[in-house]
Amino acid sequence: MKVIQLCVLGALISTSVAAQTVVEYINAQDFPASPGGQFFYSADPSEQAFVDSGGAGRFRRTGNAFTAGGSTPLCRFYGSVTPGPNSHFYTIDAGECAALRNAQITPRPPTTQQWNYEGNGYAATPPLTSAAGVKSCAEGTFAVYRAYNNAFFGGAKRPWDSNHRYATRRGDIDYLTTQRSWSDEGIVFCVRGVAPDPAYANSTSLENKCVAPRAATRYGDRPGTVDDHKAWVRSYVDERYLWYDEVPRLHPDAFDTPQTYFEALRTYARTPSGKEKDEFHFNLPTTQWEAFETGDAGVAYGFVTVPAETAGRRFPMVAQVEPSSPAGIAGLRRGMELRAVDGRSVEGVTSGAALGALIRATTLGQMRALSLFDPRTNQALEVSLAAARVTTTPVQSVKIIERPNGRVGYFLFNDFIASSEGQLIAAVNQLKAANVNDVVLDLRYNSGGLIYIAAQLGYMLAGEQSKDKTFQRFLLNRKRVAENNDPDNALPFFDIASGFAGSNTTTNAPLPALNLRRLFVLTSDETASASESVINGLRGIDVEVVLVGTTTTGKPFGFLPEENCGTTYLTVEFQGVNAKGFGDLADGFAPTCTVLVDDITRDFGDPLETRLAAALSYRDTGSCPAGTRATDAIKAATRLDYVGSSTKLPLSIYSPKTTLRALRNPSEK
Repeated sequence: MKVIQLCVLGALISTSVAAQTVVEYINAQDFPASPGGQFFYSADPSEQAFVDSGGAGRFRRTGNAFTAGGSTPLCRFYGSVTPGPNSHFYTIDAGECAALRNAQITPRPPTTQQWNYEGNGYAATPPLTSAAGVKSCAEGTFAVYRAYNNAFFGGAKRPWDSNHRYATRRGDIDYLTTQRSWSDEGIVFCVRGVAPDPAYANSTSLENKCVAPRAATRYGDRPGTVDDHKAWVRSYVDERYLWYDEVPRLHPDAFDTPQTYFEALRTYARTPSGKEKDEFHFNLPTTQWEAFETGDAGVAYGFVTVPAETAGRRFPMVAQVEPSSPAGIAGLRRGMELRAVDGRSVEGVTSGAALGALIRATTLGQMRALSLFDPRTNQALEVSLAAARVTTTPVQSVKIIERPNGRVGYFLFNDFIASSEGQLIAAVNQLKAANVNDVVLDLRYNSGGLIYIAAQLGYMLAGEQSKDKTFQRFLLNRKRVAENNDPDNALPFFDIASGFAGSNTTTNAPLPALNLRRLFVLTSDETASASESVINGLRGIDVEVVLVGTTTTGKPFGFLPEENCGTTYLTVEFQGVNAKGFGDLADGFAPTCTVLVDDITRDFGDPLETRLAAALSYRDTGSCPAGTRATDAIKAATRLDYVGSSTKLPLSIYSPKTTLRALRNPSEK
């Protein structure tokens, strides 16, 4: 659909000092091919009224605006009505203006694409340019950035018209350039002021307005529309998101569903190392979230494999096995080679997706015939597995390792979920009874979970030295002043059991403790969130934490999950800091001893397994083994491409409660 030319010629002339409000509009419906929608700007009240009335098509205000006025009027251009570009362009650069005017053919040929000069638009101030070519705005003015939608790229015309966005917020530009393939053209002019943040309705007034209300009364659903759900999403993010002021102004019409709208409402800034600051903002069906909370891994066979190329072998290898799953009962173990699935050889399969398609279960009872080989015993194994509902076992492979200078305890810990609480207590009691001198905690596959369990684990490791000390304090967005100043907005090292459903613990029962002054942790780039909180929390009370493996994920941020109309939303709500106020670990914790190899050929807890062996060597000698210093490598080149019968959630810190204050009393469920 073509939109009529917006040209109110009598209003285009602007004095150099006039202050005008420039309103931003978006049209995502009449320009479905344009990535991110089509933007238009007007400083004239009559033209704004015309656009608001629908006279120019389905343009809607985005909520963005800025106050123009300054030393120089902008040139305003419009593309040929036919064949376009069906868009406006503004420039304060005299050279750019002159070049476009000189290129204009008059009278306007009806079949020629060109920019047609409409006169002077609103006024602004040109940016300052340093000797190095860096542009900035004078004090008291605000930068306006420009992005181009690359309709013409490499000389070829894309299936959309040229369009530019002029934004005072970097987040708006970052979204278009990182997610919609626009080009960042930097600061193009400076203005007198910017519109205040829009006032969104309170999310509580919008919650549970659903297109398809669920029958279960516990959800509180009521009839609503997609627009109601999207409005709730926008309010929820504005109220709770840690970087709410970096969220781009995106119109909900540009997104088909509330879920895709939510996914886009985040910061697109980057850390000093260049990684995205927020890699964690996500949502998933509430049924899946509720299953995860109970440790339900879904319908599965219960093992995880690593593709052949990743393992450096001809055949894929088994990396993990759930003990009580069909795979565990059938005798699968870490380090076995997977030779064939249902009679089909998987030699050389390098694609995680391809391997996953072969061994992933979709229905209960689905059969898979597997041919495996164990290099350690030189024996083949033929099994037939029936898919079942698999429940994860978070704590595994509790070992007592005899060393010449004392006993070392070891255990693998994979998930901070409710059922792990009782298992952690049992493991710590076992290590305590054995009078271990040191502990190696294997968190290489632990991507996080319940923060209260992290605080409990911190106590069980550190013991008396953690009494009455802060495990982690929460920093929320700057609008939440009262909560940020609340003394209760912090977690202690919990020394009592929660009694939560599924924890297999008794409410307020004292927790065992090892009273360690030093802890060894095996890490990878999957070690995240609550796992990193344990490391950071212990270092905050001067427990020495020696990391062996690769750099951790880097997630000092957390969630308080929110459910609405069948979807559970997790937006980064807080940053965690330890008792010393440290929480700047967005690029992860670097290892004390870097060990790139994840030794899948050996069982967890085997003293010869490469990462565990390095930790034991450091413990015995006080230094990293040759070739495993932290300076030898910053991070493994890639994280292992795990595929298997189920997909592990990219879970980060969260709480089963909806308020931070409630975290201090986990027994009050």
